[in-house]
Parts: sequence; structure tokens; C-alpha cells
Amino acid sequence: MNLTQYLTQQPTLPLDIRVPAGHLAVLEARGIGELQYECQAVNRAPFQYAWLPRDRSIELRDSANNRIVLARSARNWLHRDGSELAVKEFIEVNNGDPNLPLQRARVEPGNQPGALHNISYIQRIRTLGGLPSTRNCSSAELGMRVNVPYEADYVFWRPTAS
Repeated sequence: MNLTQYLTQQPTLPLDIRVPAGHLAVLEARGIGELQYECQAVNRAPFQYAWLPRDRSIELRDSANNRIVLARSARNWLHRDGSELAVKEFIEVNNGDPNLPLQRARVEPGNQPGALHNISYIQRIRTLGGLPSTRNCSSAELGMRVNVPYEADYVFWRPTAS
């Protein structure tokens, strides 16, 4: 898919994750890999357990399979050119089990010039896998870690006025 196709596909995406008018898709990347989760206690009375993300770093690659962006956490992204941004707000829409939710993130770029300069939104679309929903998480699995394969497309948007 190319950037023009992402623009024309906006009407087919759930309303909550569409990027507002006045923005242009300027960078696309593909995330393919594994996400790690750990079974942890989330409530003590009564005891409840859940798979929680252990490592949120992901690599995004361009169409030539070059690493271009590293998400060091769910909130901090770094491009190979040194530009970076911070996520300020997430909106997610369920994409069916066991797929990661579709997502739109409102972001603020850092001061370093580069590919992520003036980016205002990141979308995560076309997700496949990424959630450990088929594994039980209970006291018997407490501390156990699982790696879950996933794929997703990421689209970076900039205001058209910049």
C-alpha cells in the first residue's frame, strides 16, 4: 500500500481512529515481530491475573526492509535520523481477538529535525496477532512470559500547513 492509498482508505476505517482533515500521510512503515507479555497479579481481593506487556519496544521497517523507526516504549519513538516524538493520547478500536487494536495516537515531535519533525498523528492499522488471549493467566502461570507474533502497518501524519 502507498501513502495515497492510506489517504483514500480513511473513510473505511472506524471513525475514532481516522485522522482529522488537514493532515497528510507522509511516512508508512511495517511492524513485524513479537511482543512479550508476563502473567501478573492485577488485583488482590479477589485475586485476578492478566497478561501485561513486558517489552513495548518495536522496530518499524520501510518497504525495502530497512529499519527506520524504533518505538522504545508505547510513548516514545525514535527515527534512525535522530528525530523523535512522544505520544500524548491513544484512541483504540477493537480489531477482533487475538489482534492488537487499531489505534490512532496524537503525538508531539521533539526539536530534532528529520522524518518525525512536525508529525501530529500515528495510526496503527491492519493489525494481525499481537495479543496473548488464548493463553490462561492464573496463579499457576504467575511470572510466566510469552512471546506473541504480530504484524501491523503504521502511518505517520503531518499537518498540511507544515
